[in-house]
Amino acid sequence: MALRKQFVVAPMIQMDILERKGIWDEAMAKILGHRGSKRASQSKLPPRIKLFRPISWYDGITARSVGEYVSHILMELGRLGLNIDDIESRSRPPNRETVLSDLIDWLSDHPGKAFAQLSNWQTLDLAQIRSRLDQDRSAKPRIELSAHITKMNNLSVRWHPGGWRDTEFGWHRTDRNYFNLITHRKWRRLPDFHWFTGDEDPTFDSRPSNELMYIRGVGKLRPEPRDSYGPYAIYNADVVDSILICAVRAAYEGLVKQLSQSFEVTVVHAFDFKVEDEIDDADPSPYRHELHRVVAWSIEDAAELKASRERDAAVAQDKRDQAEFASVTETYGFTLEMFVAALLHASSKKPSGPIPSTEHINRNASRDLRNAGFSIDAGGVRRVRQLIERYSPKALPESLRPEETPPTAPLPSNAIRVQENEN
Repeated sequence: MALRKQFVVAPMIQMDILERKGIWDEAMAKILGHRGSKRASQSKLPPRIKLFRPISWYDGITARSVGEYVSHILMELGRLGLNIDDIESRSRPPNRETVLSDLIDWLSDHPGKAFAQLSNWQTLDLAQIRSRLDQDRSAKPRIELSAHITKMNNLSVRWHPGGWRDTEFGWHRTDRNYFNLITHRKWRRLPDFHWFTGDEDPTFDSRPSNELMYIRGVGKLRPEPRDSYGPYAIYNADVVDSILICAVRAAYEGLVKQLSQSFEVTVVHAFDFKVEDEIDDADPSPYRHELHRVVAWSIEDAAELKASRERDAAVAQDKRDQAEFASVTETYGFTLEMFVAALLHASSKKPSGPIPSTEHINRNASRDLRNAGFSIDAGGVRRVRQLIERYSPKALPESLRPEETPPTAPLPSNAIRVQENEN
């Protein structure tokens, strides 16, 4: 009987233990599941990005200084609770990016040894400069300024005597001096320096003696707007890069302006920016202005870039002029035929008076058109005439067409050689 009770009690105890264990396991599963779900939800949340406020490349029509960009980014670092090291990389080259630190160092150390060498009057060819001063009292020593991105993504800005870019290696020169690079080149025009050293190979603790600016990591700046910054980003890198490249260009162009006080500077390379206008949503002011934010950049040949900009400006102006010519009737109310008739009437010579000048014709035509009910002055008549002469010259009678300027005859080849010798 006792044995039966033992067999009966044992299953009951086992069932009770199993039931308690099941309740325990269920409770633990709920706790672990709750903790796991919380951890999972936290891992899905993106980290909070600290947003730098952008700044325009220029304020209206005035370019900002390098100090303004550096000050802006330093104030943003303080506002966001970040350090300079948080936006820079001090890894081994070519991954070293210390643009802001190098700019601050350059501002504090400038002018340095390279600038002192440039300003050393003992290296100038005083006889050459004196001959230039006899022809032009405002003549200055001529230099060239070039900029390029090295293979390590660093910006190097160097100076050379004026005309250096057009020189060739002087294989047949007998006065060559190992230390004086002037004697290594074949010059198309005499330089204003009789001694020049530079372009030395850089070492771990030295840079070329003619290098005026050296900023590490510039080649890795990417100001293109991004939709996302990655799971480990702590700040909006595209805006920071946009501010930094503006600071670099401002420093470069400020250096050109400073050198132009004492030298005739030929800028060999120039920065080219692509700018987009946007509204700063973080601006608390009710009168928000558009930001001219840099979204792309490159370093180009300065002469080619200037010519390209002039061509683009001419094309854009031509489109505006064509649109203005097409809307003459809509703007003033008269047709081109009526306008030409008013010009003919205004240009008719009186029996006892002189032939009216072009300005007299414009004033008389504007008076006749106003008497006919149209609102136009002499300046408007002058502008419409210019548009007709450019886009529809046949609409004007021959007496009112502008005189064609005969082409200038080319100079003979010997005259060109004489001019070159004189320069």
